[in-house]
Amino acid sequence: MKDKEDTNENMRDREKGMINLNFAGIRSREELYRYLQEKLNLPESRGENLDNIYAVLTEASGKIHIIVEGLSKSRRRLGSYLDGVLKTLRAAEAVTEDLTIEVRGQIDADKEWLDNPTVVEQSCAYSRPVMTAPDGKPVPHNSREGLLYRAEGMPYVRLRFPNAMNVQLQIGDIMYPFLETEKDVWTVDLPLEPGFYYVHLYVDNCLAISPFLSIGYGFSRPVNYIEVGPVPEFLQMHDVPHGDIRHEYYPSAVTGRTESCICYVPPGYEEGTLEYPVLYLQHGFGENERGWIWQGKVNHIMDNLLAEGKAVPMLIVMANGMVMEEDGDGEAVLRHSLFPEELVQDIIPFIEKKYRVKKDRDHRAMAGLSMGSMQTSMTVCRYSQLFGWEGLFSGFMHNFIGEDPDNSYLEIMKEKEFQEKQHLFFRAMGRQDEFWDFFTEDDAFCEENGIPCVRREYRGGHDWNVWRQCIYDFLPQLFREDAEK
Repeated sequence: MKDKEDTNENMRDREKGMINLNFAGIRSREELYRYLQEKLNLPESRGENLDNIYAVLTEASGKIHIIVEGLSKSRRRLGSYLDGVLKTLRAAEAVTEDLTIEVRGQIDADKEWLDNPTVVEQSCAYSRPVMTAPDGKPVPHNSREGLLYRAEGMPYVRLRFPNAMNVQLQIGDIMYPFLETEKDVWTVDLPLEPGFYYVHLYVDNCLAISPFLSIGYGFSRPVNYIEVGPVPEFLQMHDVPHGDIRHEYYPSAVTGRTESCICYVPPGYEEGTLEYPVLYLQHGFGENERGWIWQGKVNHIMDNLLAEGKAVPMLIVMANGMVMEEDGDGEAVLRHSLFPEELVQDIIPFIEKKYRVKKDRDHRAMAGLSMGSMQTSMTVCRYSQLFGWEGLFSGFMHNFIGEDPDNSYLEIMKEKEFQEKQHLFFRAMGRQDEFWDFFTEDDAFCEENGIPCVRREYRGGHDWNVWRQCIYDFLPQLFREDAEK
């Protein structure tokens, strides 16, 4: 009896030029096609394929309005085939004058961000305060594009790409396909834990950059990233005194070029006459001197620690460790092991001439993440008379880049005099880091040679979520007489 009622209802809807497609509860590709065959009167003679759907809709006469519902409840089960059905419907709509497609459910959910107090504005700048309405709720982008949140807290990305046929977002090894939930508007739910994520956007299989997602520098190119909230308190921008971010240029005798670095100068520097200690802080492979500000939020972390009285005021200097040279064929080649020379010959003299800083090893520290940790290990060992504090984040004591890497510098770490003069040797890594075996090898090296260190583990992988924790724990221990050994 119910089947007869459903059939009568379908006939009445078709007479009105309206077809309702509700995919909720459909569990397989075969079941979905049988459903579409019934709802759209697809001829069996053309076979079970998407071209059949396209042909029927583009050949139909009269006005047809198709309402699509139940996407969120069937998305996980039907995956790419459901995407194909939606693309076929949109493709038919684009060339058929009297055909219109209305996608419900996800569109309604898209509107939920208007009343969602957890929406956080993403920004391409170093930092940008969240705009708030009179009721205290954050105000999203006027464009309604970017990273948003549904009422239940699910993060999703909503972007506009006119005439696109396929949009995907890659995070790590996982590809997240977008759905075209209204004409030229693409959305994708991201079931992610809170944290930082690099994202790679593909539009019709071409790598793209969206101005509506945060932009940093990684993978040796500009790259989008997202911050899924809630953002940890320790790296948020709070109502506290803020240090300055200064972009400096200096001549490099090592590279023969003008290079750049970024300096964090603590609050109160301009008003005083005191000299400050300095931390030289390095990024990882494929990033540059902006990484610790844009992705790492080290300026906010340091501002908050200083406001709480948990850290000693200091300058933080961040330089580009991706030192490039031309080989015999005129190709640019990475020479990461040249950075210690550039730091000692060019950067430190430049900083110590321009800023009021203390110029002895007891007030000079170096730290870095990933490739930057190798450069830190090389530098502190080769120039042990210059640095009294060392930090390795997702860190490597050994250099393993290149065919025959030189690790002779580690011999100095075995010397008791070196160990006794070091105020702090900090080592940390995420427990899910892909380079964990290197970390345990360095554990064994430290144990065999009696090298004291402060060792930390965090939940996470080889990413900024861990490195932010590293710097947050490292900074309060610098330039203190009671630093851990």
